[in-house]
Amino acid sequence: MKKEFYRFRRINSLIGEFKELENQSIYFAEPELLNDPMEGFRDMYWKGDFIVWRNLFQHYLLCLERLCSLLLISGEDHPISKADIPVFSSEDDFPTPIYKELFSSITNKFFDNKSLDKLILSISKRTTPVRRDELFFYFRNTHSYALEVIYSEYEKNGLIPKRDWINSEADKPIIDLLNKDFIGTLEKSLNENGGDEKIANTIFSALQHSNQQMDLIHRYNGRIDNDSKNRNLVIIEFPKEYISQIEKLVFPDWYTACFMSECKSSSVWGHYGDNHSGACLIFNADVINDKSFLKLKGRNGYSSTSGPTYGFSNIMFFPVNYIQGYGQIDFFRMLGRLPIPKLNSVWYSLDEAMSECADDMIKSENSWRKKYWENFYRDVTVKSKDWSYENEHRLILASSSDSFSAPKDRSLNYEFSSLKGIIFGIKTTTEDKLKVIKIIEEKCKKIGRDDFKFYQAQYSSDEKCITHFEMSLLSLT
Repeated sequence: MKKEFYRFRRINSLIGEFKELENQSIYFAEPELLNDPMEGFRDMYWKGDFIVWRNLFQHYLLCLERLCSLLLISGEDHPISKADIPVFSSEDDFPTPIYKELFSSITNKFFDNKSLDKLILSISKRTTPVRRDELFFYFRNTHSYALEVIYSEYEKNGLIPKRDWINSEADKPIIDLLNKDFIGTLEKSLNENGGDEKIANTIFSALQHSNQQMDLIHRYNGRIDNDSKNRNLVIIEFPKEYISQIEKLVFPDWYTACFMSECKSSSVWGHYGDNHSGACLIFNADVINDKSFLKLKGRNGYSSTSGPTYGFSNIMFFPVNYIQGYGQIDFFRMLGRLPIPKLNSVWYSLDEAMSECADDMIKSENSWRKKYWENFYRDVTVKSKDWSYENEHRLILASSSDSFSAPKDRSLNYEFSSLKGIIFGIKTTTEDKLKVIKIIEEKCKKIGRDDFKFYQAQYSSDEKCITHFEMSLLSLT
């Protein structure tokens, strides 16, 4: 049994620079290149016991220290970006014992602050989940203290000259939060309103909006030197960028090739069919147990002798859900990209005690993994209802044990027999049509195929949409 799916392409991609038609290739794009800014968004939240919260702050400190050291080495001469935040690292990854000892001193001094310890304990007892804006609020209020601890240890160890000015009140924002019983007041408000999470979300969203505006004002007035990009990343932007990067600890990077279940939308032709001057490829997918698959050849493993191995495998079509909305992800319980030994030692343990956040994994790793991948595919196949006219289906390329970051590893090849036909757009030029026909003719001759179909798109005044008719006189027999 077969099912048709439609893939709209620009002429340049099809027969120009990338030669997708000639190579029978399908390129899997990173989410950042897709047209929806909410692509791949996950409603992440943080909720756990003191152990995981304390370890999160230690991980924050570790990542901040690594960027501080990069800033010492490079200054503004060599760019530092959020990609340099080593979210997958731990103390065991420090390059030398001396460096590890230095960070141990930084950690001890950081957590010797009783006010910080009380703040982390208060956060761990929050009754509603902590969202991104609230997490940013806590990191922003501890950031100056973390920097002061790091630089004071640098100074002590002769890594930087003796400073003329020391921020003796770096922990003042932490003390103020405790003295004003900020979290206690928040919890009281939540209790009085039936634990409605929207109250907390509104408060921290407003604080975040104010912070964004003040940042713009300071940059506009010159209080922040926009040319000092590396320094700004470490001193100002780090809390926000750290939060964006630690989400990588949850799910692997993913890439997608987009198809449609129909080809009648003029908007789709305009957006993806090169303003109607491109073409639409018709693929025949195999249907197995009510699920559709396309057989593609790509990297599927490694050999100890010859390196990467390649072969065909069935990749499933996932229909995009335009109704469900974005699912929630429990950060501490979905740290799926770390090896279990590292996960236990860095995140789930403290002074030989284990966090309750590890319970599901310990109870049944198979069940945990099943839920993990269900959440992953749910979130990469969701779009808002504004996009429902696309009727999109996706092929997904992702792996927890492999990387497809190199573009060459994301160009997979289909069997020519899977390509049923091609629809030319309303404005596809004759010259481009002839080039397409020539490529297809050569492929058909090579394997003795005589059933390939060409179609021409047109506007139907009866159906009030784009339809297509078979160009039956174009015979490649």
